[in-house]
Amino acid sequence: MRPRPLARFDGEDRLPQGSHRARGVVLRRRDSPSGSQEILVFLTAHGATRISAPGAGGAKNRFGAGTEPLVWGSFDLYQSPRRLYLKGVDVREDFWSIRGRRRALLTAVSWCGELAARLPHGAESDSLLSLLWGSMKNLASGIDPLLLDIRFAWRWGNLWGVAPQLDICSSCGGELLSGDRPVRRSQSGLICADCSRLAPHDGEVAPISVHTLRQMISSATMPRGAFASWAASFNPDPGSSPLGDCASWLYSFL
Repeated sequence: MRPRPLARFDGEDRLPQGSHRARGVVLRRRDSPSGSQEILVFLTAHGATRISAPGAGGAKNRFGAGTEPLVWGSFDLYQSPRRLYLKGVDVREDFWSIRGRRRALLTAVSWCGELAARLPHGAESDSLLSLLWGSMKNLASGIDPLLLDIRFAWRWGNLWGVAPQLDICSSCGGELLSGDRPVRRSQSGLICADCSRLAPHDGEVAPISVHTLRQMISSATMPRGAFASWAASFNPDPGSSPLGDCASWLYSFL
């Protein structure tokens, strides 16, 4: 019987019994002493889905690279009365070029880890899956991972309706780019220098210069084509970049 496109889970939180097919990416893999693997796959139409992959453990993985994190493909599945099994994988993209560059690989693995930790099981999120695909393609093209991490975190938050505004003070509503004074991060968003003096804050949190703020806004909000052209000429600051702290702050809203 020809596999069906992946359907919605029924009221018992599983697919109708039988064969199914869906496209997606492996977010996480766990080996079992029995020689099988449990994988978490971000699938079209149904989001994060736990799948059992018998025979995938050990040196002779019957699915080859198909159960490796970061691998995108078409997954042939079978829903039994108890669980969802992997029958086969048609690998479409393994992002091998990312795996050979440490910073790019760490960023891609971090994205998969953030998604694995935050995605609700069985909740469709094709827009977020598309964002992940585009972000990994940008990583593979050589765009700086710092910029892409900012872009991914903010756009993910924007899809979920929780991303902070980057050009407006979350306290007084003033424009943050109207002058040259640094701004501060807070749990509600960015705050201007005047509001920062009045509001309690952690003294260890370094202020953000207007230059860094402009870089963050450009990374997060530029249209795709303009962003790729701008990012191609980006030169990261030597040493620890403040953009890394900005990315961590954006993830805190998710």
